[in-house]
Amino acid sequence: MLGATITGLTDEAQTEVEVQRLSVCVPLFNSADTVTKCLESVLSQTYENFECLVVDNASTDGTAERVREFDDPRIRLVRNEHNVGLVGNHNRCIELARGSVVQFVHGDDWLLPHCLERLLPYFDDPQVGLAFAPRTVESDDTEWKAHFSRLETPLSPLAAVNDGQELIRRHLAAGGGGNPIGEPTAVMVRRETLIEAGGFRADVPQLQDIDAWLRVMTLGDVAYVDEPLTVRWHHAGSETDIHQGAPSIDRMWVMTGLMQRPELDNSLRRRAVNLWLRSLWHVPEDLMRNRKDQRLALIKRLGRQLTATARRRPLTFSATSS
Repeated sequence: MLGATITGLTDEAQTEVEVQRLSVCVPLFNSADTVTKCLESVLSQTYENFECLVVDNASTDGTAERVREFDDPRIRLVRNEHNVGLVGNHNRCIELARGSVVQFVHGDDWLLPHCLERLLPYFDDPQVGLAFAPRTVESDDTEWKAHFSRLETPLSPLAAVNDGQELIRRHLAAGGGGNPIGEPTAVMVRRETLIEAGGFRADVPQLQDIDAWLRVMTLGDVAYVDEPLTVRWHHAGSETDIHQGAPSIDRMWVMTGLMQRPELDNSLRRRAVNLWLRSLWHVPEDLMRNRKDQRLALIKRLGRQLTATARRRPLTFSATSS
């Protein structure tokens, strides 16, 4: 297991948390300026019975010290001894979470007060693997905000509980691009289902969230609450926004993840294959948009993608967290 230090709970409090149903997971890296507001939003939820698992990815800016300022037994701080990457830290959260249900919160986002109370009851239904809701966007980038404030339109109409593969069908019919579910902060997910689906994939830096959500959706139903329950703060330093590269390769990974799920309906698998081929066609132009010194790394990532596709084996969680 990756080396880490864990602080924040007495033995009695730790025993109480272990039987709780929900883990709020906060993967952090250099979030000293924003983590206080993030954790305040978690600890002020109307639903109070959860552990707050904070996984600091070897920050160098005093993030852990900000977390330690909170005197709340629900907080459990884990510090990675070395940086395992953005995606690796999300999988680290899944590995360490004690709850059967996980709510992610990025360190520069926050939850609105009724978020947990509104989403968690849907998991009383054992068929529900994922629940999501719209989020409010705060950003100085008005163009980005106008374009990405509402994501779920391609999946409409949405009911309170939806068949996961039907939503995949709608997503693929709309071209299979983007992320109509939302970033991790907008999503609550059943831990065992996310593990069964393979967790988050490190080779998909831009679409690692929808790549995981779609695989989860092959396994069960999706709940939807039609009201904003979280806030996404979009800014130039957002960790998920610093990754650039070749969107076509990311889309190939996403389609491969679907194609390799044995539960997927064959008609959806054929559609995913067609979209994979279409994405492959666009790889050369994506490569040319990058600097020469970046192209070799992208070509290597393409090679890994083609190899993974040829294996025809579904992603496993042990592969993503190793």
